[in-house]
Amino acid sequence: MRNFGVKLRNQLPALGLGLMVGMGMTVGAAATMTPAAYAQKQVKSSPEFGKPMNEAQALVNAKDWNGALAKVEQAAPHAKSPQEKLAVEQFRAVVYANTRNNAKLITSLEAQLATGLLDANTIKNYKNSLAGLYDQTGNSAKAIQLTKEYLNTYGMDADKAIYVASKALGAKDYAGAIEWGNKAIDAKRRAGATPAEKWYAVVLKAQYESSGADKSGYYSTLERMVVDHPKDEYWRELIRRAEKEPKFNRNGMQLDVFRALVGAKVDLTPGEQAEMAEYALIRLLPAEAASLLEPTLASGKIEASKVDRLKRMLEDAKKKAESEKGELAAQANEASAQASGVALTNVAEVYMTHGDYSKAIELFQKGIAKGQMDAAALDTAKLRLGIAQMKAGQKEAARKTWSEVKSDNGSAILARMWTNASRL
Repeated sequence: MRNFGVKLRNQLPALGLGLMVGMGMTVGAAATMTPAAYAQKQVKSSPEFGKPMNEAQALVNAKDWNGALAKVEQAAPHAKSPQEKLAVEQFRAVVYANTRNNAKLITSLEAQLATGLLDANTIKNYKNSLAGLYDQTGNSAKAIQLTKEYLNTYGMDADKAIYVASKALGAKDYAGAIEWGNKAIDAKRRAGATPAEKWYAVVLKAQYESSGADKSGYYSTLERMVVDHPKDEYWRELIRRAEKEPKFNRNGMQLDVFRALVGAKVDLTPGEQAEMAEYALIRLLPAEAASLLEPTLASGKIEASKVDRLKRMLEDAKKKAESEKGELAAQANEASAQASGVALTNVAEVYMTHGDYSKAIELFQKGIAKGQMDAAALDTAKLRLGIAQMKAGQKEAARKTWSEVKSDNGSAILARMWTNASRL
């Protein structure tokens, strides 16, 4: 869990709407007519209105914003019809957008919306722009309100939803951050795109801060995140969680934790590889131990003081692995005669470590079918059956097997992690 504080917290975004980049063009498009042409189409304007507005148009084209605004203000008192008043606000908006006068631009856009004369597409664009403007002027509450209204009116937009989530997180509205963050992530996925890592960070931060001792929601989100962003630190936090399960037995299950890390393509250190090999020897699986020790020693990264001991372990593991190969068939026959399926699943695991996945699957299935073992042992056998199926290229069968694992000895967590890793 400490990884969150070190890694994810530093990634928390300052997510803004980013809606003002094209503001000048958006507002300018609403004022493309000259006042004279506008007057001919809508109303007959007085010279006191038409002349300065025409001059304002020429000054806008020349990008003389101050001059254009002076002419618009000269014409404004003579605007009599709703259409003329709208034209004044459109020109004001062009000037305010291009001079970055956001406060006055807000007033102008709101005045235009109040006329009821805008077409549906312009109304949508203005409502979108207003949310961004309020955000840029520091009025987050109004920006959030308008963004939610926009989403309710025009449908889900992932970028806007994550903005709401980010602002909610900043206000310590953790429920809102989780709700809108998940909406954003789901919308992005429905669109066939990958949600950004920092989007997940918003939800994770909110869940971490609000959940107390129950971190199930946090881990559920982290599981979703690791599929889209499969980084070692995320896999480690998720997989190592198995070690905290109530019935986790280190000698019996630690090797499976390391196997899951390897299955998720986590880069183990030489020290971790050596530790994994030692747990394989504790479990009487010399073939797996040898397969780990050889590359570990070859890496040249083991502390000098440990090299001789690991070399002796490797030679011993090789001898035992070679010896047990000729005994496996007899062990399988002996295990088949027992009432419980435990012995069969043990032999199956040995076959798996020798790379005979077909025989391992067969014996795992026979042992599981025979039963006569407690729930934890049964689920551990299913976890390992899924690993054998995965290594044999039977991904769908493996996922089905793992979906049946429920025990709180670490096997259920590891089964879920294997399922997630199988989708990479």
